[in-house]
Order: sequence, then C-alpha cells, then structure tokens
Amino acid sequence: MKDTIDLSAPPKSSPSRAHQVKFKFDQVLVATDFSPQALRAVEYSVQLARRLGAQLTLLHVVPEPSALNYPMEGIPPEEVVEWQEEARKRLDEQVATIKPRHAKTDSVQRTAFSPRDEIVKVAAELPADVLVLSTHGLTGWKHFLLGSYAEEILERAPCATLVLK
Repeated sequence: MKDTIDLSAPPKSSPSRAHQVKFKFDQVLVATDFSPQALRAVEYSVQLARRLGAQLTLLHVVPEPSALNYPMEGIPPEEVVEWQEEARKRLDEQVATIKPRHAKTDSVQRTAFSPRDEIVKVAAELPADVLVLSTHGLTGWKHFLLGSYAEEILERAPCATLVLK
C-alpha cells in the first residue's frame, strides 16, 4: 500500500494553517502592450490557461497623458479617445483569435497615469491567481535609465507572477 500525502493538511513542522499557500489557478491575467514580446506572453498565457482550465483575461492599459510627459499645450482629449478605441479594437481582435482555442477568454481595458500601478490593481480586483508579463529585456544603462516595468510590477503583484523575456 502506497503512502498518500494530504496536501491540504499543514506540514508537521508548521503549527497552524495560517501559513498555508493554496495553489489555486482559476484566473490567469496577462498584460499586453501589443509589442512582439507581449504577443509571445499572450500566446504563452493561452497555453497556460488551457492546461489549467482557467479563465484568461487580457489586459491593456492605455497610458493617460500627464503634464510631465507632454508639451505645455497638452494632448487633445480626442487623441486619447482614439488611443482607447484603437486599443479596444486590438484587444477584441486578440480575444477573437484566442476564443476558438480557449473559450474562457475575455479582456479588460483601462486608462491610467501609471500602467504599472493599474496592472497591479486589476490583478487584485479580479483576483488573478497568476499574472503573466513580458519584458523587453533592457540591460545596462537602458535598464538603469528607463527602469523595468516588469520588475516594479513583480515587486508589488498580489499573486504569483510569471515574467517572460
């Protein structure tokens, strides 16, 4: 007779269940900026969600213009609306191509000053069990000067996070 291990029971060295981690993977969230790297992350997420039988949500955050990033005259509101409409169209196209392979797919679009903060916020709101990100692989001075969205999101994500290069 084989020994069985009850994964729901606390380890013998653990005094309580308070420190138990539940391995639940019902919701996969993938952030996309439509770059080639992000498209690879989306494809990876489709495969992951299919294997897990999980809901897959594609997220795109349209960056909201801030006075710090643009000239004094600003960005016309119509231009931001165009960005939002174009993003919605691209998200809808991606979902339409994924649905035949994984019916449990939807999308969320947000507009925010900080896409990084919004990705973390959406991951918490869903709640996501796994967040999938792509990275552009900046190194050296480029990484130092521009930072890493993925690194900052990874530090604050409320769930397991998978970063694809």
